[in-house]
Amino acid sequence: MSEDVSEFTDYEKVEYTYYDKNANVITENVEISCAYIAIVNDKEIYYVKVLRGSLFDPEGMDSTKVKSLLGKFSKVKKETFNFYVDYLKTKQRNSLTWAERSNIDV
Repeated sequence: MSEDVSEFTDYEKVEYTYYDKNANVITENVEISCAYIAIVNDKEIYYVKVLRGSLFDPEGMDSTKVKSLLGKFSKVKKETFNFYVDYLKTKQRNSLTWAERSNIDV
């Protein structure tokens, strides 16, 4: 006796947009991403790669660790995400500093 229970399940619609070390949107090879946006039921949630407690710097001394299992993604505010993506685009260190500072502000 098979019953249809689809009306009782609440599936979330999730879409992802991944960014590489140059802030290019990527669809393949997402393990090299530095940041991403998850859109869950039309709500944007922002994530940035973190390594050793700081935002990952793909231009710094850990640049070879982009695929490292040590790096984890951390949920951040939109402001932090925007500063970080700006850093990925422009490579201006002040944007990374602003991203780190806005990530500390609670």
